[in-house]
Amino acid sequence: MAGGQTPALAPEVADKYRKVVQLKTAGATFDEIADQVGYSSRSGAKMAYDRALKWWGRESVDELRTVEGERLEQLWRKLFARILADGQLDVGEIALLVNSALRVSQRKSALYGLDAPRQIEVAGQDGQPIVTDVGEMLRERMEEAQRATSNGVAQSLNGLPKASENGVQNGLSANDDDRD
Repeated sequence: MAGGQTPALAPEVADKYRKVVQLKTAGATFDEIADQVGYSSRSGAKMAYDRALKWWGRESVDELRTVEGERLEQLWRKLFARILADGQLDVGEIALLVNSALRVSQRKSALYGLDAPRQIEVAGQDGQPIVTDVGEMLRERMEEAQRATSNGVAQSLNGLPKASENGVQNGLSANDDDRD
C-alpha cells in the first residue's frame, strides 16, 4: 500500500471483529464468543479479538478498561456494603469480605496505574554508595583472562619437545608430509 496505508477490512470481517469486541466488553468468554460469532474454537475468537484491538487501536482498549473499572467498582461497593451490615456477619465472614475488597481495590489500582513505582535503595559498606564502574570491571576481567591465557600457553609450550636446529624432529624433516 502506498504511503503506509493499511488495507481496508472486508465488511464481513469488520462486522465479526465488532461483535467480538462487543461481546468481550459485555463479559463473554472466548468460548461463548466463538459459539455466537461462528469461530471454530476459543483460540479463533481470541485471535479475532487481538486483531480487532490492533486494528481499531487504543479506543477499544480504553473502552474495555472503562467497563472493567465499572465492574470492579460495583464489586467493591457490594463487598463494602456487606462489610458494613450491622451484626449480620461473624468475624470470619468479615475478614473474608475485607480481603476480597482489598483484592478488588488492588486490581482497580493496577488497571488505572495508581500505584507508584517501587524504588529500592541499595547501599554499600557503611551506607556508602556502591561503585559499579562496568568499564573498570571489564578491563580487570580482560587482564585476568590475558594473564591466564599467557600462562596456559607458556605451560603448554613447555611440555612440547623442542625442534632441532636443522628442522628434523622425531625422524621427520620439515619437507616430509603425512601422506602414505
